[in-house]
Amino acid sequence: MPIDPRDAIWNEANDLLYRATYAEALKTALLARWVWLDSITKITVAISSGGAALAGLVFWKNSDYTFLWPMFTSASALLAILSRQLNVAEKLKAHATSAVSLTMLAIDIGSLIVRMKINAGFSIAEFEKKVLGFRGRYGMEVSKFPFDLLLTEKLRVRTQAAVTKALGPQ
Repeated sequence: MPIDPRDAIWNEANDLLYRATYAEALKTALLARWVWLDSITKITVAISSGGAALAGLVFWKNSDYTFLWPMFTSASALLAILSRQLNVAEKLKAHATSAVSLTMLAIDIGSLIVRMKINAGFSIAEFEKKVLGFRGRYGMEVSKFPFDLLLTEKLRVRTQAAVTKALGPQ
């Protein structure tokens, strides 16, 4: 039994909405993780370098704490080097840009779904073209997903559960 073309458009639009929303939520979660890492790095570097002389003197006067200062300054230097090597600033920009693009895509798909609900006899050719255009935009955004050190399976599962709860199972 052949499927009605309108049903196929409905199914594809709903599937794309789910996928775009999931990808946007994942990008937003990754952005939050990178912002946290960037903030911690900047704070520790500022504390260790800004008050180095004063804090060093305080630590050296009390022999019980002399080991802390070299450990703290070494850790902050290591964080600064890692931050630079991991291209944190570039990752922040890429994730933020992608999250915005995916949000706009999800809004556009949602608007198409609303139009289909309002006009159940919508033009198959017009809506097919729109859905295929959205698939292309989605594909372009997903292709920009490089390997990410902070993307874990736990984050994927938690994000998918949140999206499924928000949109319902697909």
